Amino acid sequence: MAAVSKPASQNIALVLLTAYLSSLARQPLVTKACTTATLNFLQEEIAQRVSGVRAADKAGEKRAALEGRPVKKSLIEKVVNKRVLQFSLYGLLISGPLNHFLYEILNKVFANRPKTKFNTLLSLLAQNLIISPILNSVFLAANAIIAGERCIDDIVGIVRSRLLSMMKVSWVVFPCVQLFAARFLPPLVWVPFFNSIAFTFGTYFNTQGKIRTLQAKRAEEEKQDKSE
Repeated sequence: MAAVSKPASQNIALVLLTAYLSSLARQPLVTKACTTATLNFLQEEIAQRVSGVRAADKAGEKRAALEGRPVKKSLIEKVVNKRVLQFSLYGLLISGPLNHFLYEILNKVFANRPKTKFNTLLSLLAQNLIISPILNSVFLAANAIIAGERCIDDIVGIVRSRLLSMMKVSWVVFPCVQLFAARFLPPLVWVPFFNSIAFTFGTYFNTQGKIRTLQAKRAEEEKQDKSE
């Protein structure tokens, strides 16, 4: 019986996954940082387009040009959106390395412990009560700064107002995701699996945050127009 050949797309996916896992084993920090930078680039690009921020920015630029005050852009900004680039750099220099080092610390803490249900529970609690709040807080703060906030009090206020709702979703979803991975997936593919889940939820929260900010800005502009 002739062997059934795999589809070309499946072969390409397997080659890419093998190459990624090989890179992850050789250079975990660099690979995770570059992966986070790439996913953050895509996440910010999608969030800006879906939330309407990109369209609002373009409308503002056209309005400014008609009023005789065109917006000046650098050469880089003409190629890629400034906030998309900033969010990508945040992933490369902050989020990716921070994620790597926090989980390295966690792995070292539990490295010599027997793999009992109790220790597995402790590890999950540490991930969801310590690591996840830190990463989410840094994400919200960076997102606020990239969006243009510079006042420390405002940035802290944004983190405080949005962190709990973000953590509620994390506490419901990610323990299930982690248990699913531990039960059904080999450890080698945990990192790309978790990255795909984090990318999905990160894009959702980023988009929702931008929608709220845009709505607040429009409400403020309407209020000013009425007062005039």
